[in-house]
Amino acid sequence: MGHGQGMETNSDGVIAPDSSGGNRLIFMAEIGKVITKECNLSTRMCLSNMIANIQIALSTLIFIALGFSVFYSYRFRRETDPKRGGLLSSKMNIAMGIMLIIISITQLFFFEDSVIRRIFGTVCLLLGLFNFYAGLRNYFHFKR
Repeated sequence: MGHGQGMETNSDGVIAPDSSGGNRLIFMAEIGKVITKECNLSTRMCLSNMIANIQIALSTLIFIALGFSVFYSYRFRRETDPKRGGLLSSKMNIAMGIMLIIISITQLFFFEDSVIRRIFGTVCLLLGLFNFYAGLRNYFHFKR
């Protein structure tokens, strides 16, 4: 399967010609591995640079969300007005939810696959979605 040969897409994956002249179904999880194996060195370097840049950007976003979470947590603990404190607490939950969602994305998609990494990423995703949802709900409640 060289660069430029057509592949048909299927709901389960991509149907691609194999070395024996037949067709083979490649699942979506395997596509990146197949493309990486069959591309030339400059494309591999470009792909690895792109993945490294995405990881750096996500790491930066994690630290920014962490900063907002700590900032709103500090201001929430210093606030005496309950309504304003509720707004700050909800903003802290939103920032923490975003941070946990980004952590789960990095764990699930950018490292070698293992059961523990998958479980950790899924737990972070669920906690992040819950924090984000609870933060938005509380924000609109205290905004009134």
